[in-house]
Amino acid sequence: MAWQGIQGVDGIALQFARANRRGRLGGSFLFVGPNGVGKRTFAFALAKTLLCRRHFPKPGAGLADAGEPERTPQEELDYFQPCGRCECCAQFERVDESNASDGVVIPTHPDFHYVCKPADKSLFPLELLIGDKDSRSRAGLCYELNQTAFMGGRKIAIVDDADFLNLESANALLKTLEEPPPNSIIILIGTSATKQLPTIRSRCQIFRFAPLQRDELADVLLKIGKTSDPERAEAIAKIAGGSLEEAEKALDDKFAEFQQTVLTELSRGRMRAVEFAAKICEFVDAAGKEAILRRNRLRNVLKAALAFYRETLFALAGETRGSQGATRQAAERYARSGAVDADSVLACAERTVDALDQIDRNVNLPFIIEAWAYAVAENTR
Repeated sequence: MAWQGIQGVDGIALQFARANRRGRLGGSFLFVGPNGVGKRTFAFALAKTLLCRRHFPKPGAGLADAGEPERTPQEELDYFQPCGRCECCAQFERVDESNASDGVVIPTHPDFHYVCKPADKSLFPLELLIGDKDSRSRAGLCYELNQTAFMGGRKIAIVDDADFLNLESANALLKTLEEPPPNSIIILIGTSATKQLPTIRSRCQIFRFAPLQRDELADVLLKIGKTSDPERAEAIAKIAGGSLEEAEKALDDKFAEFQQTVLTELSRGRMRAVEFAAKICEFVDAAGKEAILRRNRLRNVLKAALAFYRETLFALAGETRGSQGATRQAAERYARSGAVDADSVLACAERTVDALDQIDRNVNLPFIIEAWAYAVAENTR
């Protein structure tokens, strides 16, 4: 199963379906999980479903169905779909691309509201929640939620980038989260519950989204047309850590070309650290002036290396459960070279994980590259 075509969310969708049918749906939710695993996609699909007239809150809900036989999970999910015919569904399907928020196209449904941290801001602006100084408490998301639903059903708000709520903006949300207006739902989206203030966590029902399985992610890449090559989809899914966002970064054609250089260098019996570090620096710098682009490129290189070490461990153990692509072939050559054993490969993998962590801590990229290449070369001598 894949509820509304979204991989890995059936269990969460089933909880919402049953709670809605029984009239026990809460008003405040926190979706957490790695970037690129479908949290926002699910939130939009859930909003469309709950705004559909078929699923409008009904007086006495939860009592009328008390005598109904229990539905199977598949029956529950099959019913928990937008009808696609009512005016609410039609309104949700209309979008205004001129009103896109950081690349996210927002439906024009008057009872649906979406806010996120602007790309040029380091924290979530208070104004998006309660209006600017001239219209404080008379504009913003909290104000909109307190208005009567235009189409007579629910009002739904999505607060993306909740990791960037500071004390002031979180406090502005607290009353709305604690006592949501009747028939309103607010969904916060972040990467980790620990990144939210305790006052936010305590007022929300938390749903955790897991990384996609490798075969699920490969299937998504093929379905949305990111690649037509199943082997390449599998290879990309392996280094993406279950994240579509990371997979899309890795689909960069230039990275695909450079990945072969990475595999060639790593599978040498004696790696040339200086030359390899220089090649990586050149490749990373070619991403452009923006630091985020260079960091993403280096992240891709290191994740490709981590996948290589994983396949090498499989090869050393004589296991065949790894992939059969270029990474596996390079790993088998490396394992046969006699230059490494399991302990040295594990040391290289651990050093690669450390380098990935340094990227997230904004350590100087050339330093990360050189230190990593030298450490890996030392472990293979």
